[in-house]
Amino acid sequence: MSDLTARQKGLLVKLFSPDNIKTLSTLIDDSSDSDWSDLYTALISDKSDNAATVYIDGASELHNSTAGIGGIFFRDGAPDKELYSFSENIGSATNNEAEYTALIRALELGNELNISQLSIFSDSELIVKQINLEYKVKNERLQKLHSSARAMLAEFDWTLQHVPREKNKKADTLSKQALTKGVEK
Repeated sequence: MSDLTARQKGLLVKLFSPDNIKTLSTLIDDSSDSDWSDLYTALISDKSDNAATVYIDGASELHNSTAGIGGIFFRDGAPDKELYSFSENIGSATNNEAEYTALIRALELGNELNISQLSIFSDSELIVKQINLEYKVKNERLQKLHSSARAMLAEFDWTLQHVPREKNKKADTLSKQALTKGVEK
């Protein structure tokens, strides 16, 4: 299974999930529920090649009442091997809310990609320091996002580090592209 990408493994995990096992057993005559359960267990316990690095960013335009998030996953140890990227409009949000939402979306995708070790980079010093418990979270709306992100991080062996904007250009571009997805012209 090490020839599969993390994304492919993530898709297989979803396909062979316990919810789908009954359906799969009926589609293939000479298979049993236990065959599919064994395959599912092998997929979720496969720890090979499951480390990744993700760069994230959030952007907002208050005059358009829109915000976007973006991120790009790389196979760990191979910054030239893009694994997956995302660019999504999230509607109205402050820049800090967009930064937190980018982190949360990256964690959701990390789970889908079956990643267990995640190195996260963000150009938001505030978010990095709040998640790393160096700063308190005073804003009520950010407290909810902070709690969600911290709970999701428990699923990973993770690090979150600040990166200068110049080294986060791809994620910045993706988050800004998402801004236009929600603006009607």
